[in-house]
Amino acid sequence: MSGGAGAASSASPIIISDDIRQQIYTNYVGFLIEACRVFRLPLSCVEYSQQELALAIDEAEIDVQAMQARRSRTHGISSGKIAGVLAFRLSRFKIVHFKEAAWANSHFHLVQELAATLLVRKLFMPCQVPAKNILELSYQLSRRHANQETAGLFFDAFAAG
Repeated sequence: MSGGAGAASSASPIIISDDIRQQIYTNYVGFLIEACRVFRLPLSCVEYSQQELALAIDEAEIDVQAMQARRSRTHGISSGKIAGVLAFRLSRFKIVHFKEAAWANSHFHLVQELAATLLVRKLFMPCQVPAKNILELSYQLSRRHANQETAGLFFDAFAAG
């Protein structure tokens, strides 16, 4: 593969800014700690992968670019849609790893999803999304058939209301 000038001009635009990426890297652990606190899961039961976190953000960028390609330039992509894509990807990649001691907690499977939704709520939502709704989205991402677009609609609904 060549790395000439033609390759650079055909590259897709970056939609998830460097600032947002840095905020995700900086704040993820704090929201992971908060999710563990909510479910009373000792921090000693979890580890996380910085590499998987980076891969999830990269995949979210691809999703947002695909979304952008499907929409006209005049309509663009709402911050709720970007939040939904990030929540989805941060819940799907194997970022959080649980030690065997965590398995006794009946909610351990929601920790990564809650951390993801709390993080994107902070980054993208100008209004307060009620905790019960954040927990519901976390459950949907963990155990039901939610995807990037439906998670985006969830955040759009709160941004509009």
